[in-house]
Amino acid sequence: MAALERSYVREVGLMPILVERKLFRIGEGGVAITLPKAWINYNRLKPGDTVEVVVNGDLTVKVKVKPEEKLI
Repeated sequence: MAALERSYVREVGLMPILVERKLFRIGEGGVAITLPKAWINYNRLKPGDTVEVVVNGDLTVKVKVKPEEKLI
């Protein structure tokens, strides 16, 4: 999927519709996932940036707009 992901983003300029990720254990009781590098690059994110996680029956990860990027 990673090869398809990279080429799709580069050639079409859009993100894949479906990406599967496995949960992995961190620490004593935590569980985490990684975000696809292509999604990180597409949204121009870097370590330390914030994303919003919306849970309402489904789970959605959204890019949190940085204050300097908000339109007036």
